[in-house]
Amino acid sequence: MRPPFTAWATEHLFLHDKRGQRAVFPPAWRRILDHCFPAGDDPLPYSRIVWSCPKKSAKSTLAAGVQLWYGWHVETPGEQYVLANDLEGARTRVWRYALAALTQGKAAHRLSGTTITLANGTTIRAIPSDYRGEAGANFSLATVDEPWGVIHESAVRLHTEFSPPPTRRDPLVFYTGYAGWEGQSAFWHSMIDTALAGEAIPELADIEDGDGQPACWRAGRLFLYHDHTPRMAWHTAEYLAEQRRVLAPSEYLRVWENRRVRGADSFLTPAQWDACYDPALDLPPSGDPRPLIFAADAATTADTTALVGCLWTEKRIEVVYTRVWRGRPDAPIQLTETITPEIIALAKTRHVAAVLYDPYQMAAVAELCRRAGVTMIEFPQTAARVQADTHLRHLILGGRLAHDGDPLLREHVLNALIAASDRGVRLIKPTTGGKIDAAVALSMAALGAAEHLPAVRHASLRLERKRNPFFGG
Repeated sequence: MRPPFTAWATEHLFLHDKRGQRAVFPPAWRRILDHCFPAGDDPLPYSRIVWSCPKKSAKSTLAAGVQLWYGWHVETPGEQYVLANDLEGARTRVWRYALAALTQGKAAHRLSGTTITLANGTTIRAIPSDYRGEAGANFSLATVDEPWGVIHESAVRLHTEFSPPPTRRDPLVFYTGYAGWEGQSAFWHSMIDTALAGEAIPELADIEDGDGQPACWRAGRLFLYHDHTPRMAWHTAEYLAEQRRVLAPSEYLRVWENRRVRGADSFLTPAQWDACYDPALDLPPSGDPRPLIFAADAATTADTTALVGCLWTEKRIEVVYTRVWRGRPDAPIQLTETITPEIIALAKTRHVAAVLYDPYQMAAVAELCRRAGVTMIEFPQTAARVQADTHLRHLILGGRLAHDGDPLLREHVLNALIAASDRGVRLIKPTTGGKIDAAVALSMAALGAAEHLPAVRHASLRLERKRNPFFGG
């Protein structure tokens, strides 16, 4: 006879990051889990469970516990899988948490690659969600981490085929994740919407989702726990207030209130940008030894081309230079006659450590500048842009960026929208046609300054020490 999941977890579900401590679930969760995973010998009530709630709600720990409880007490010996959006995600969360609980609890098991084998013969294997070879497996349990990422055709096909097999008595697919973005992952959202079109579960109807609606729903053998309320002890009002301050509004709603959101928000408010103004900042005068990083975002027709320069100090990035060239359909920007001489002139009079540029538009400019002795570094507009744009937002909201109040830079920054993804945010143009080229150049320059200038400055200090006559220089 199987024990109830909550009683079993109290004794056997050790936390992966707090050695010796066992999982403790909120009271509302215990009631929900007792409903889904009761004691006894009767068949379990659901074959698909969707568990959708805010970030850092111990969803992966819960999924690891379900893996182990099923592995020891349901459908044994079982064939289990841990799926995520890639193999690294599958191995580093649910599967690793299950392994840590087994190790701390000294439960007999064997480990071979990405497969855990329990003493009763149950196997728990981590695989990526696009692993086509597992389709049609006669599994007992599969946990799926963050299924809002199931958007590509190969992954959708796998999950469509990865249905609870009729040859087992209690097969289950257990999905954990938050809401995701509108227009992405129809697979994930259709399950949530199907359950919400079903019935609220009467015995759990008093557990509300934060909007005054029941959090627990079912449609046939599909169960949904859909919550907007952060319920864990560490979800303090102070912590959530800080997250609301630093995140874009849609990102806060998506991860901390588990709401389905659209992908674009304003990058910054005017107050957030203006709070970074420092009237003392200016471009260092000719001959100043402090190193600068410049970045260029270029266009040739009716768009704009921008060049932005930054200094680095140990406390902040300082934006000290902005120039924007405007093109017209009848008078395109001639890059070799505008931005090229400007970069070369700056390099002759200041310590220009490097200029970052998009190679798509600026290959000729880069070659001319290199011939003039300027260090030019390619900055492709791919994943590095997401890193740069996310970094820039964190700098500004963390009070670690200052600017000189250039009005064109302000205009471009406030025009910018952001598209959010699981990797971070990216600046995008508004549909109204507002320009953001200076904001993009700033993003590149700020990341370049943070990555390159500390080493340049320290190297300069070492050279100065060598020339010091008191040390034999």
